[in-house]
Amino acid sequence: MTALDNEAPASPLAAGAAALRRFWRPFLLIQAGAALLAIAYRVSVPFREACALAAAWKTAGGLPLAAATCALAGGILPEIAKLVADRSRSTLRGRGGEVLFNTAFFAFDGVVIDLLYRGEALLFGKDAQVRTVIEKVAFDQFVFSPVWSIFIVLLFLWRQRGYSWAATLPAVGRGFYQSRVLPLIIPNWLFWIPMVSIIYALPVALQFLLFVPALGAWSLIMIFIAEG
Repeated sequence: MTALDNEAPASPLAAGAAALRRFWRPFLLIQAGAALLAIAYRVSVPFREACALAAAWKTAGGLPLAAATCALAGGILPEIAKLVADRSRSTLRGRGGEVLFNTAFFAFDGVVIDLLYRGEALLFGKDAQVRTVIEKVAFDQFVFSPVWSIFIVLLFLWRQRGYSWAATLPAVGRGFYQSRVLPLIIPNWLFWIPMVSIIYALPVALQFLLFVPALGAWSLIMIFIAEG
């Protein structure tokens, strides 16, 4: 029996709070690092030139590169971090299928987010004015994320119930969003509202490049909550 087979937690905040207590260091480190990168982009000409080269590389790679980088950041690097942090146990033993699933999910997630950023540039503009940033953050966090989180929770629930929709669908009933999706939404807002505010203040070509390292930290939190 898995955690998803048990009754939902009494408080929708419990799973998110547990994840934040466990992973607050990478959470804050990535946010601080993103802020420093944004400042460096504004004040350093050599850094802007390096970013321009990276952006050209990303543009040339297109969606396949988006999938590959997010698979690495969200699926592979967190597992390496776990191995480095805790060498006393075999972190990957018996978890090959789980790691493969997570890697495939984050590859798909990378494509979705890349398309999201492109779509927002068409809807709201490519400039980094305050109004444009606010509009993109609002759409990202209060329109896209609440819907995308449903898919994430359903996908992880499906995996934990043996890849059976017949076993998964009974869990999708009254209280599903409050008890299973909301615990992911609230930490998502705490992490991503500051992050995407920084991301959308950068040129469109650089936004996905900053998203990728942030995903590495967020994946630890997201998987912890989605599986529990």
